[in-house]
Amino acid sequence: VHTYAIKIMLSHFIARSSRRLFLNSRNVSKLSTERSYKYFEDFELRSDGIAIMRLNGPGKMNTISQGMQEEAEKIFTEKVLSNKEVKAIVFISSKSDNFIAGADIDMIKGIEDKSQLKDLCMRGTSFFDDMKKKCKIPMIAAINGAALGGGLEWAMYCDYRIATTNKKTALGLPEVKLGLMPGMAGTYHLPQLVGYANALDMILTGKSLRADKAKKMGLVDLVVDPAALEQVAISQAQGLISGTVKPTKRKRDWMSFLMEATPLRSVMFSKAKETVDKNSGGHYPAPYAIIDVLKNNFGKSKAVHLEDEAAKFAKLAATPESEALIGLFHGTTAVKKHNFGKPTQPIKKVAVLGAGLMGAGIAQVSVDNGKYAVLLKDKDLAGVSRGEKVIVDELSAKLKKKRITNYEFCDTTSRLTPLHDGIASWQKHFATADIVIEAVFEELGVKHVVLKDMEAVLSEHAIFASNTSAIPIGKIAEGAKRPERVIGMHYFSPVPKMPLLEIILHSGTAPEVAAAAMEVGTRQGKTPIFVKDVPGFYVNRCLSPFMVEVVALAMQGVDLTVIDKAMKSFGMPVGPITLSDEVGIDISCHVGTFMAKADLGVRMNGGDPRLMSSMVEKGWLGKKTGKGFYLYPKDAKKGAAKQLNPEMLTMLKQVRLEGGHGDKPANVSVEDIQMRIITRFINEAAYCLQDGIIRAPADGDIGAVFGIGFPPFLGGPFRMLDIKGTQRIVDTMYRFRDTITDKNGHPALQFEPAQILKDYAASGKKFHGA
Repeated sequence: VHTYAIKIMLSHFIARSSRRLFLNSRNVSKLSTERSYKYFEDFELRSDGIAIMRLNGPGKMNTISQGMQEEAEKIFTEKVLSNKEVKAIVFISSKSDNFIAGADIDMIKGIEDKSQLKDLCMRGTSFFDDMKKKCKIPMIAAINGAALGGGLEWAMYCDYRIATTNKKTALGLPEVKLGLMPGMAGTYHLPQLVGYANALDMILTGKSLRADKAKKMGLVDLVVDPAALEQVAISQAQGLISGTVKPTKRKRDWMSFLMEATPLRSVMFSKAKETVDKNSGGHYPAPYAIIDVLKNNFGKSKAVHLEDEAAKFAKLAATPESEALIGLFHGTTAVKKHNFGKPTQPIKKVAVLGAGLMGAGIAQVSVDNGKYAVLLKDKDLAGVSRGEKVIVDELSAKLKKKRITNYEFCDTTSRLTPLHDGIASWQKHFATADIVIEAVFEELGVKHVVLKDMEAVLSEHAIFASNTSAIPIGKIAEGAKRPERVIGMHYFSPVPKMPLLEIILHSGTAPEVAAAAMEVGTRQGKTPIFVKDVPGFYVNRCLSPFMVEVVALAMQGVDLTVIDKAMKSFGMPVGPITLSDEVGIDISCHVGTFMAKADLGVRMNGGDPRLMSSMVEKGWLGKKTGKGFYLYPKDAKKGAAKQLNPEMLTMLKQVRLEGGHGDKPANVSVEDIQMRIITRFINEAAYCLQDGIIRAPADGDIGAVFGIGFPPFLGGPFRMLDIKGTQRIVDTMYRFRDTITDKNGHPALQFEPAQILKDYAASGKKFHGA
């Protein structure tokens, strides 16, 4: 009997263990052959009448698609409407890091006639409205991980929302970032929950909220630990059934009352439009459509509001701006794909050589985003201390804003080891590094010395990565003991903010080294692109003719502030004159001089290097010295308009006269200023694709947008060619070639289109397919 009892107990234990194992296995997105559904796990109905609907689509992320919507309708029809025993429904995801990450972007992209999207949106909202009307039972959204876009809209249709403290839990409506707007009642429900001012801010910026902020704002009712989510959701569902739990009702403060219940609301919408005008330059239609829907449907019925929302969603999906932004979204994934295999040695420790602005930035993203152990070395204590202070100050700011905990702050700073030449053990430390990223002076001889010194210290498996901005990696690797371990990793300043990383392989770089560089860059939070080893790589190679044309316009007599304003209105984040000041006139001059001697030939024609070289001699290096093209007085008031440097203007006049350009101002249209500058960039980007310097148009677009701020609404140089028409761009370049002549009357051959542009123009072919 005793033995039999033990067997019975064991059988129950095994059954319970198997059940837990089955539940835990739901975190894996692979579909079980035993499941009845593709996007949901089998419907569960507890004895207390609480139904559990577990989202678990076939991909890594749950997304809303036509298939998912049809399956949800089927489950409700067959399992809920027909069963009076169902008293409440809990929606919960089986995935560990997302509830629903939004709509399936591929589905939107794949619908050729975008007007059909209106009916698709209306079907989604009608489904939820009908379900709530017919069921009349509480619905609870149990959110662990991302609830974005359609995911948050799904949750907002529920009566009660619970979110977890999981770091990956984020709630938001980011559709505006793709040139779209919420399409499943997001613009209707969010203002009801958080107020119009907060809703406008969230929808217009696409920002997401952590669980605690969402609760404070009224978007969620409860915040719990991830481990307790399901049990708490069931408990709250029981309370909603019995009436002991009530959903949080928004309490409108006096400011919200003024903004929503009085004519002052027109001021709120006007201010929102002013902010959009300022931040977008009028280039993005989505924010304006969002404001229109919220403003024009204020106080109207839900049906009227949702129809307008759906109609505008469909209209926005058909815009070239949305096409461009969705192209960038897909591009960020496409550029990370490669056939270099996997790193043969795991990267655990990153060493950074040089603690200046670039070095400190690289160390910061490595230790903070990458979670690596990081060695930061400079020549002396003062140098490395400055670099360390930059990193600690940034982490302290995050701690103050509660973006990290005190534990995370201590953990991150403990993984940073500052070193300098005066510390005898620095070589022992570096001997344990898996990769060294150098950020020292941009001179080939210096790079060679550093590489030689590092190879004497590093282990044989260690990678040497150069952060050079233009010097070919093959030249740096000359004379290396282990050239196959040498690679280029070109970051952009300021490193913590600029998302692009160029990874440059020379002819002898080992494939696993390239794979390791991609892994490191991705963990650092970068979007890396692979680039062929040529002078300037991709971004600076394209930027050089761009900047040459800026100088050419200045020599012609175009006012520098007019050039800046023209390119800002085109959609660049800053004008090229301001950009030179911010980067540093010395750096711009150095790169320009280097590229002029490189392999671009006539494509670097048109400028005059004497202006910048003279400014460097005078010490007018831009913002860092307080004087460049513009003046940067220490006591300048915030927001005050910059003034051109009068001494620079005198110098410019002299250089123009000496170069035979005269001293009269030029009358060049804003459009011609924009197109002369941007076509120089586009043409060089086309040469890069033609010559195999970049792998695909997506790499070129991502590199341009993430590297220099090429207008995102145009999607990058290749997407712009598709949208505007390659033939139109080629014809514009021919016009510039034939009408702009040098002092000897020769045509401007720098505007001769690359052969690939001529071919695509003649065939009507697009760079991004049909």
